[in-house]
Amino acid sequence: MNTAAARDTLRRPVVVALFIAALVAWALAGPYTIEILTKLAIFAIFALSIDFLVGYTGLVTMGHAGFLGVGAYTTAYFGAIHGWPAGLAMVLAIVIGAIVAAFVGVFVVRVAGVFFIMVTLAVGMMFNAWASKALLFGRDDGLAGVPRLNLSAIGIDLGNSSVYCLFVIAIAALAYLFFERLVGSPFGQTLKAIRQNENRVRALGCPVGRYKLAAFVVAGTVAALAGSLHAQQNNFVNPQIAHWMVSGEGLIFVIVGGMGTLAGPIIGTAVYIIMEEVVATFAKQHTLIWMGLFFITIVLVASDGLYGRLLSLWRTLRRPRAPAPGLALHKEAGGDA
Repeated sequence: MNTAAARDTLRRPVVVALFIAALVAWALAGPYTIEILTKLAIFAIFALSIDFLVGYTGLVTMGHAGFLGVGAYTTAYFGAIHGWPAGLAMVLAIVIGAIVAAFVGVFVVRVAGVFFIMVTLAVGMMFNAWASKALLFGRDDGLAGVPRLNLSAIGIDLGNSSVYCLFVIAIAALAYLFFERLVGSPFGQTLKAIRQNENRVRALGCPVGRYKLAAFVVAGTVAALAGSLHAQQNNFVNPQIAHWMVSGEGLIFVIVGGMGTLAGPIIGTAVYIIMEEVVATFAKQHTLIWMGLFFITIVLVASDGLYGRLLSLWRTLRRPRAPAPGLALHKEAGGDA
């Protein structure tokens, strides 16, 4: 078993430290940094949904960005095109994301391994292709005018980018707590067992297909939430949000941070996005090359991810040290005397 996947006492303090760091950065940030921090929080939610599917259920997907697209485009359809309140559009985005995930999941959970990867990739690219041709949404040019959630009734102005950033950070914290509670429940423990030995769990009479479907729906629903938040941040949607490369980046976030840890995806998202911004400042035309080298280095140096390596180091430091053989013999001889 991956050491990072085992029960540990380090995860919650690390996550608390990460959110405190986010709040400190928010308090000190300028307008540009606020936008980056908001993006980071949104994609941390997306990465958490992927980690739940990949790290805890063992379903590696390359089409998860399709659910980002469902959330973003549903919010745009009801909020920008029909002028409905953004709060209602956001709720509908989450509900429709769950419905689409259930519909797709009924078919995709019947396959496994590389077949699951290819089918989810195909589904995600189908949505991307549709959005690229949808005249109603501006085709490849996208659609502007997506409204943000209006909480002015309780004195919160989400039209202010700084306030919206804090709101998204709070949603990311709630998403983490939701997944932490879920993976610790009997449902989450069953998913871990399915990931480790699906045939044995099936032989015990567990409806494996239903558990996989439920996990797929949960992950798709949370991804749709992230898509809705992304559309509201930019007040804009375009087909790129559902591209397979976005799914690939989400997987990279999870792998860099550490699969099956919940803390890892947040760390991976932060490290990747911050490094991407830094690299883009001095090597804009070669950003992908440098990011590729960075990813390869992480995989070679820390195969269990940054959090996995940190957890291994933490356990090594806490492990009681055995006395040296010579010292033990000396003590034994002294005791006999």
